[in-house]
Parts: sequence; structure tokens; C-alpha cells
Amino acid sequence: MRLRLGLFALVSAVVALAAIGISSFVVDPENIGVRLALYALALLAIIATILFVVFAIVSPMFGRTGVSPTQLADAVAAGRQAYARVTSAVPTGAQLNGAYAYDARLVVAATDVPAYEVSDRVRVHRSDGAVAGRGEIVTVVRLAADAPQVAVTAGPASTPQDVSVPQQAPAWPAR
Repeated sequence: MRLRLGLFALVSAVVALAAIGISSFVVDPENIGVRLALYALALLAIIATILFVVFAIVSPMFGRTGVSPTQLADAVAAGRQAYARVTSAVPTGAQLNGAYAYDARLVVAATDVPAYEVSDRVRVHRSDGAVAGRGEIVTVVRLAADAPQVAVTAGPASTPQDVSVPQQAPAWPAR
């Protein structure tokens, strides 16, 4: 997402520079409308550049936003859905589409790999309850078979709290 926003910012900056450059060659008083139109285009491109840069800087605050429903469905079909115990959670203060972002430390009890601990920025929808980091159990999906990152699919209010998930586990093994 950040890369895409950065590319959009770069393209709009190039458009602004090209419009300003072309307008500098329009010196005939009869073409003042063309020059004003180029200045307007340059102004809009500069505003777009600023907005794209700001959103590229701020976007990581909202957690993993690029997870598509098909990617989640494929991960669930591959058997990578699991329960995780929240050992610590610090709210970032960001909210995106009704989901609050947390810097969380999770112990994931997956069925296809041994339990492991991971730190990640996760989003929990407000209808699924708040995460305080006091041992709540959440439902997660490991996005890739060979990586520890998870996406929370159901918060503590929608996940059974009597599921057996260890209190501690080693970190994901580095390969």
C-alpha cells in the first residue's frame, strides 16, 4: 500500500513539473488561457502529491489493510486458522472502518505448526470487543504458510474464551 501511494505521489509530482515546464514556454499573450490551465493542473498535481505522501506516511498506523477476503478464505481453506492468546496489547489510537489497531503480542496455537509467539499490528473490529491484553483469546488466520504474521478475524467477544492456548511459546523460528 505504501509503495503504491509513493508511486502515485511520484507520478503526480512529475505531472506538476511537466505542467509548470510547459507553461514556461507559453509566452504569447493570446494563449493566457492555456497558461492558466497548466498552472491549475500543476496546482492540483502538487496537492495530490502532498496528499499521497501524507497517506503513505500515515498508512502503517492502521495495521494490515491490504488483506483481501479471498486471501483470508484461501488461508482458512489451507487450514491456517487458529486461536491466539493476547499477552499484551497497546492501542495505536487508529481506527479504520470500525476496526481498532493494536500493537499486540500474541501466542498463536496453530494446528499445522507448533505454538509460537509473534508481535504484530492487528486490527480488531469494534463489534468483536476490545482487546486489553490480559489473556483474551482471538481467532486469527496466518496469512502465509511460511511466515508468522496473522490477521485477526474475530475478537474476544466472538471467540470462545475457554479454548486451550498456551500462556507462553517460543518466537517463530528464523529460517
